[in-house]
Amino acid sequence: MATPLESELIPSSPPAPLLRPIHTLRRHPNADLVPEMDERTYSALCADIARRGQQVPVEISKAGEVLDGNARLRALGDLGVDEAAVREVSPADEVEHIILAALQHRHLTPSQRAALAVELDSYRQQREQAQQRSMANLRQNRDTEGAELPPRGKTREIAARQAGVSARTVQDVATVREHDADLFEQIKAGQIAADQAARRVRRQLRDAQLPAPPPPPEGPFELIYADPPWQLGHPDSHNAPENHYPCLPLEEIKALPVPAADDAILFLWAVNTLLPQGLEVMHAWGFEYVADIVWSKPSIGLGVWTRNRHELLLIGRRGKLSPPDPDQRPDSVVEAKRGPHSAKPAAVYERIETAYPHLRKLELFHRGSPRPGWTAWGNQSETSAGEASAEAA
Repeated sequence: MATPLESELIPSSPPAPLLRPIHTLRRHPNADLVPEMDERTYSALCADIARRGQQVPVEISKAGEVLDGNARLRALGDLGVDEAAVREVSPADEVEHIILAALQHRHLTPSQRAALAVELDSYRQQREQAQQRSMANLRQNRDTEGAELPPRGKTREIAARQAGVSARTVQDVATVREHDADLFEQIKAGQIAADQAARRVRRQLRDAQLPAPPPPPEGPFELIYADPPWQLGHPDSHNAPENHYPCLPLEEIKALPVPAADDAILFLWAVNTLLPQGLEVMHAWGFEYVADIVWSKPSIGLGVWTRNRHELLLIGRRGKLSPPDPDQRPDSVVEAKRGPHSAKPAAVYERIETAYPHLRKLELFHRGSPRPGWTAWGNQSETSAGEASAEAA
């Protein structure tokens, strides 16, 4: 037996189509709930109607408002046709009928169908809340006035089935609709996919919770260790680093006021595909490249030209800082397993500390708990710069 929400999809015997002058038909006030057909698909529709004639009637209300078929009606007008085949329908709820009919349009992407399903679920919730307020007129219901709740539980599953998409896609759309109305409209228009838009919204919500980075700590520091949040590829892609932490444009990284001593050494993690940019940052901070360390990982990762299994730690010198004593010079290769995204091996810290045990050390763009003996700076560091400096001293 069909559920109440699914019963509208069970077809009944339609009335016979009629001919009506096009100029007597009007757009429904809620027609904008349904995204417009893109121009390529619309051109194909016009060509088909010109070749075969109108095959599907336009559905209208008794008042002459179009409930389904605005694109067909527009095409007929553009082709110079004066009359349209129409079918009068009297649904219990015209808005529901408009959205349910649109869900059957083949030209819509899965993300667009999910957006319509969310619109329908939200409309039903608003209608039910309005009915409850009207019937009960209870003061405690004022807190829910105007609420637009995303579909949950069984209603979300039904919405997904009606749209022919996964419940995850419906959830992604609901998340976007709740937090970014403009981006939701882009989903409906077919300009962005639901998962891509949802990642952008979740990233914005995460970043809004992060504190502003504190001022750089007072120096000078003889040793700088940095793992900048490089921008890499499209920020909305599935593998973008922005999915894990906020990233910075190259010019902002270069402009960072690094509190380095006149004689200092820099250890700078670089992205393989951004090696020239890594050297740019090194020079902008006042260091000259002298060597590098390679982190060799036990398994290959992502990559376009090669499947990357290593990362480069660039070493730069400023002023006249001397290299380590021969017995303290680190091996140029670190072999260590991968950790959480962007986390670097503890062995790197250990080799730096062995090579330069007495230098005052600063880690830039630090995330998590600071390492003992180091000053940490970053908006995701669990210790403020001042506390870390005191700890290091």
